Amino acid sequence: MTPEESRNALRSAARRCNDELHQAIADNPKVNFDTLSGPIIQRHYSAIKPLFRLVDFLWTIGVMNGQFKER
Repeated sequence: MTPEESRNALRSAARRCNDELHQAIADNPKVNFDTLSGPIIQRHYSAIKPLFRLVDFLWTIGVMNGQFKER
């Protein structure tokens, strides 16, 4: 797998996770975010775990949401 393909895999998994997180929050607005997010993040991260650290995955989601700047 080339570096570009692995980076695209990271962004794709982060995008799917981000969409699912937003949908879960919209469906259950009164449930604690940590309760909702943990299982969703772990499920999407497991697909790219051999290639990237969890912090890289979470940082990519943060960039998508405007919390961090892309380097």
